[in-house]
Amino acid sequence: MIRELVQSRCRRARIAGAALLTGLLGLVGTVPHAVAHPISLSSATVDVRKDRVAAEIQVMLEDLVLYHALGSGSDGLYSEADLLAASASHRAFLLDGFSIRDAAGNGLSGQFTSLNRIELDGPVAQGELMSKRLIYRFEFPLPDNGEFLTITQTFGGPNALLPAVMDLMLLQNGILIEAPTQLMPGQPHTVRFDWDHPPTKPPGGLAGLRKQRAQQIEQRLGIASYTGLYSFLYITPREVRHEVLIPVLTFEQWLPIARRDPEFLEIEEQEAARKSIASFFQERNPLSIDGRQVTPDLARLNFFSLDINDFAMNAEPRRISVHQGRIGVILSYPAERPPSRLEMRWELFHQHASFLRSMILADALDPKEHFFRAETPELVWVRPGGTSPQPPPVLPVPAPPGSGSGNPTRADAEVLLSNIYRAFEFRDDSEIYDALAASVSGSLLRSLFLTIKRSLMMTEQGGALAQVRQARVLKVTAQTETNPPRLQCTWRVVGTVEHWGHIHTRENEFEALLEVRPKQGFWKLAGIEVVNENRIRFETGLRGYDSNRKP
Repeated sequence: MIRELVQSRCRRARIAGAALLTGLLGLVGTVPHAVAHPISLSSATVDVRKDRVAAEIQVMLEDLVLYHALGSGSDGLYSEADLLAASASHRAFLLDGFSIRDAAGNGLSGQFTSLNRIELDGPVAQGELMSKRLIYRFEFPLPDNGEFLTITQTFGGPNALLPAVMDLMLLQNGILIEAPTQLMPGQPHTVRFDWDHPPTKPPGGLAGLRKQRAQQIEQRLGIASYTGLYSFLYITPREVRHEVLIPVLTFEQWLPIARRDPEFLEIEEQEAARKSIASFFQERNPLSIDGRQVTPDLARLNFFSLDINDFAMNAEPRRISVHQGRIGVILSYPAERPPSRLEMRWELFHQHASFLRSMILADALDPKEHFFRAETPELVWVRPGGTSPQPPPVLPVPAPPGSGSGNPTRADAEVLLSNIYRAFEFRDDSEIYDALAASVSGSLLRSLFLTIKRSLMMTEQGGALAQVRQARVLKVTAQTETNPPRLQCTWRVVGTVEHWGHIHTRENEFEALLEVRPKQGFWKLAGIEVVNENRIRFETGLRGYDSNRKP
């Protein structure tokens, strides 16, 4: 049924082309040779097995006329001999223009296996060229199980005047794994194949494909397409952060990147391109915060491979294929106060990036989406309810009156530890320092400020500062035999960092000896000796928006 759907789509496009052709013939009269159809239409069914890829490519007889410059006879017919000769030459044409690359970006070597020419059984009239087909079969050996495969068609070469469109249907072990997609020239389509749990039955129609796609998007951390353009606009009390994830080939429509090998970008070539890429985005993404134009800082610029964990874990630089690589750009617009109104303009559009879908992620507000288009390239965002709420003040913990103030309780320890982490909700270092002073005294204040800030750094995300979501005390034991008395305390801290539309959550457990003393009527932390620190978990999840929506 799916194959018939693809063929039907091709037929509809051909009928539209035929109508245009008929109109042109009516204007210019009869011509002795074929008038070219305005577009090349083909379809491919690709079945991926553990050791090989079988590709079946259907082309119209008209493609032989278009690409091999065949002429008709005086009777208006194309001879069978000419068409057969062109069909033999067309094998190399298809292998040259239809490519499959492995996860490393290396092209698989294809071999012609057979040709179904049952519809080519004699001379063919002009009007039959779009209704008769040839079916070519090719095989591409897979040296290793292909976790990722990237399929591209460039029929006619990079400078072809004739547009070529291919309908692609992908199977794994003979079972459809996604809805048919349309390949435009030079636009890669990458698919991940699960060989640990390969499909065992068809997905069950359109509903099954939608469910399967939703599961794939969850696994890919919200990235619906390996070759899609993504934008995430984070609005925080300290900054506005625009994160753009863009395929290398899409970006090169605006600014080519110099390299020795047209297929790959080496690490040193990535480094050499950083400055020009950063300037390119900084100049073309103007933004104002509360009426003030802000110049962005380049917070990060990475080149990513296909592995979804590359940008989830801030992977080390590596050589990448330009057909599979992506550029991750993070622009940071500093805010003097929590933003109430934003105005942003996106000025980058072309045929493969006709719009930009951006997710707006403002503090704890529900995610919203916005589409930038050439005719409407602006975004105006106003915070619901006015200004952003400020963090509540950190309140000191009262100590019992009198010279013998007794010992702090478990509840006192919980509040003190919560105050320490809550202090880091404030905007700048001076505010954080003042908030810490409500619960920390003496020389410990400065050292604890630096220690806590360092502990909140997520090296997995390039040193981004985590936001503390929870500080929970598990156990408190008073050590009354020491002088001064100390508390042996075990607690856990949950912190999060958001990038690229997903959340990194880290939970650490600490065990420490706390020295708590009364000062001016309040308990304050005067000393801390960390005995043990363990990572309990590190996980990555989605923000929870619907990634299946389309413009």
